Amino acid sequence: MRKQQRRSRKTEVGAGIVEFAAAIILIVPLFILIVYITYEASLYMYLKTGVDAAARTQARWLAINFNYLVQRNGNTAANYASWKNSKVRVANCVTADSQITNGTIDSAGNFVTTAPPVLTTGQCLDSVGGQGVVAVRVMYPGGNAMPAWPNPPLSFFGMRLTPTSTTIAGIYVADIEP
Repeated sequence: MRKQQRRSRKTEVGAGIVEFAAAIILIVPLFILIVYITYEASLYMYLKTGVDAAARTQARWLAINFNYLVQRNGNTAANYASWKNSKVRVANCVTADSQITNGTIDSAGNFVTTAPPVLTTGQCLDSVGGQGVVAVRVMYPGGNAMPAWPNPPLSFFGMRLTPTSTTIAGIYVADIEP
């Protein structure tokens, strides 16, 4: 009787160990996948929020200073692309002026890299039909000492499940101040 009880206890302990190992084998990869997805989603939200904030700040600065910059540069918007506030930065997200593109919105509602129309007296046009607005696009391309997104790209047995790098952009529009 005692011998049989010992065997049944050993069998129960052995079965418990096998069940625990099976649970670990199933749960650990799932846990790692959940941590990876949470990290990538958080990184994406940080990058998207950063480029949106930089675009909003640059567009507001450009809208406020547009008429002053036009008057200072000889009543022309030829240098419009270079009118960038060098203080618009977001840590590990927007680190260079080359990520910022000044433009405007055309009549079809698309972002174009041209300057808003300027009257001969140096004043901008009214905000009718998409004129008299500045638009700014800020892009996070990855690279240039910044990590690509997603980082690292997810692969499974040599098959890529996520792209190696995705460009994240934000566009903001502001009316030119009189």
